[in-house]
Amino acid sequence: MQTLKKEIEGKILNAARVEFAEHGFAKAKMRSIAEQAGVSTGNLYTYFPNKEDIICALVAPTVDRINEYVSYDRMAEQTKYGEGWTYDQRREFYLEIADFHDRNREDLKLILFKSQGSSLEDFREDCIRKLDETIPLCRDLLPYKKADWKVDEFLWHSLHSFVINTFIEMTMHDLDREDMQQCAVDLATYMHYGWRAIMISRIEDFAKKNE
Repeated sequence: MQTLKKEIEGKILNAARVEFAEHGFAKAKMRSIAEQAGVSTGNLYTYFPNKEDIICALVAPTVDRINEYVSYDRMAEQTKYGEGWTYDQRREFYLEIADFHDRNREDLKLILFKSQGSSLEDFREDCIRKLDETIPLCRDLLPYKKADWKVDEFLWHSLHSFVINTFIEMTMHDLDREDMQQCAVDLATYMHYGWRAIMISRIEDFAKKNE
């Protein structure tokens, strides 16, 4: 009996994926999902009381993994020895995210482009906000502490937005896996060496002038 219930739940989620992809969350209808799943509307509500519950169940593993990628705890673990990202670490991290995007692109399309009206509609902004919460950790890694104000929070916020938006663009333009990986490498290179250039121009030069 339990297997049968899981099978019905799976049919509902598969039908909901089609309905959300075609109409978006706001215009999707519970009746249409029930019809496509081959269940009665009453039975559908037994499994999922509303559309919000359905979309959250549908993409929960993907949402959880992305939240892990942008979490304060992950950054804290990376910086606990007082060191920042090496180029190789950043490159491997971005490649991992690109691979994740490739394997979960349908979930990501629902979250990013079809979730308006649900609790997920601000997911992009939530990811950037979580990265912004790591700014104190990043600031602690800067050389020449007296000059750390030369890199303000707006700059970090802008860089966080840039990284998140680049991965979103990969999904929006439906890049294949190879192109996603190349884009991830290019992004890692740009972020690593670009950040080093910022530190030299804003911090190290300032510190040397004020020694």
